[in-house]
Amino acid sequence: MKIPALLFLSGLLVPVLAPRQEEPPKKKIQNPVTRFFKEQSERLATEVEGAWMLLTYEDPDEAPIEDAARGFATFHDGFMTLLLTIDTFEERLFRAREYMLLRAGAYRYRFDEQGLLQFANVMSVTNQTEDGDAERESSGQVYEYLARIESDVLELRNSDGVQLSFRRVTAGDFPDSAIRKLESRRSGQPQWEEVERGPR
Repeated sequence: MKIPALLFLSGLLVPVLAPRQEEPPKKKIQNPVTRFFKEQSERLATEVEGAWMLLTYEDPDEAPIEDAARGFATFHDGFMTLLLTIDTFEERLFRAREYMLLRAGAYRYRFDEQGLLQFANVMSVTNQTEDGDAERESSGQVYEYLARIESDVLELRNSDGVQLSFRRVTAGDFPDSAIRKLESRRSGQPQWEEVERGPR
């Protein structure tokens, strides 16, 4: 092979054999709306961690007695525990019957890409049944709430118009009165408990 032909071939092979320089990956341009919801979901997931006490409960299908809703919720490591009791009543022919609604359980939860709080039942009980008796709910049932957190208040609203608001509860010490009661039981001196229940 002649030298000019060799030089020509080597010119063709050099670009193939030389290591190619990788181009930096192009950053995917994210839709501003998608980015907003993603940031919102991440913020909610961070801020919801902890314990929350029920402030208000509104349900278009129920008539709760004023200040008769009680509840507590905790969020940690993807699990939510919830306890709700609501004193309410139903109209009868000649009178109103008072009764208490109960819901208590443990759930898996997440905030989806739209910032909605979604939870799936792990184990729970409720008395919102035909006969009013408490029954276990089937695991895997799912619920979805529009969520908002502002000034340490968590607000939840679902598509049926049910609205709940919770206030964040900070960590507290074990009550001294409870310690005294436990000590009195161990010592066999129940009169300590009588003193604790004195006139208020």
